[in-house]
Amino acid sequence: MPPGVRLSLPLEQTTLSAGYTYGLRYFADRPGRSYDQFHLADAQVNHRFSDNYSVAVADRFADAQEPAQALGSPGAPGSQLLRAEGNNINNIASVDFTAQLTPLWSAVLGYRNSYFNYNSALFKGLNRLENLPSLGLRYQWTPTTVVSANYQYGDINYTKYDARDSRAQYGFIGVDQSITARLTASVRVGGQMISWVNDDLAGRSSASNPYVDASLTYAYAEGSNAQLGIRHGRNATDVIAALDQQSTAVYAAINHQITGDLRASLTGQLQNASFVGSKGSAVNDLSETLGSVGLTLNYRINAYLSAETSYFFDRLASDILIRDFTRNRVFVGFRAVY
Repeated sequence: MPPGVRLSLPLEQTTLSAGYTYGLRYFADRPGRSYDQFHLADAQVNHRFSDNYSVAVADRFADAQEPAQALGSPGAPGSQLLRAEGNNINNIASVDFTAQLTPLWSAVLGYRNSYFNYNSALFKGLNRLENLPSLGLRYQWTPTTVVSANYQYGDINYTKYDARDSRAQYGFIGVDQSITARLTASVRVGGQMISWVNDDLAGRSSASNPYVDASLTYAYAEGSNAQLGIRHGRNATDVIAALDQQSTAVYAAINHQITGDLRASLTGQLQNASFVGSKGSAVNDLSETLGSVGLTLNYRINAYLSAETSYFFDRLASDILIRDFTRNRVFVGFRAVY
């Protein structure tokens, strides 16, 4: 875990928090620059107006050469972008207003603004601004079951490729279930509809696809858990000739407490992406598969210091020439907490 600092200030009805993380990675035998670094900064304000009404405001800023590690989330479709040269910037600002309508019903009105700016000429096709208002309803069906219905509208504007500008609508229903005290399940199922604003440039006017996000989490022992999940959805792509892509990712993770001081984490992901291009485009319906596996060992030396080592293997096989690659990464370091 990279070094960082976090501050939290709890008040009577408001909680303020902010954090900063710095990461530096040195490569012993890599052509060109021998190191990568990233900066992550975030801030949150949570305010409760009453027992039934609250608001949460957050902002997260990242500057990194490893977008998939610093900007992405495990198992998220479209996370195959592993490295981009230069200062790649991502900022996500959000506000969520929550209302407890009845003891069983609650509603969340939200808005998210996402900004992506890649310094590398290879990935400028991903530079964009996203505006995403949303509305969600939750119902406590039983003490162990929560059902929800969600709608989100997307206004997406690219800075370099007007053909990709789009308006999208997302709708899905969800169930969160505590199967046992140790086993929980989460399922989101719905659909996405997208229309390209400049359809004369895009070569097509609209498209639709299913949306799925499901996972199982099992806490099989004290301090140990396993997770298995699958996600399918539409996302941006760094392939300039494509409008976007559909991706299906299957992922798994095991976090095991071997002893009181030794902890191991094993992660794996297999993702298949299908490119969506304009009608007649050479990349339309071409696909690529990304496989990734990683193992991390952390040994606690004392209450403040621990040693950590990791190994990651990534393999991309693509129908598009020169995109294939294999990568091995090894990390060794110390973590200090004060």
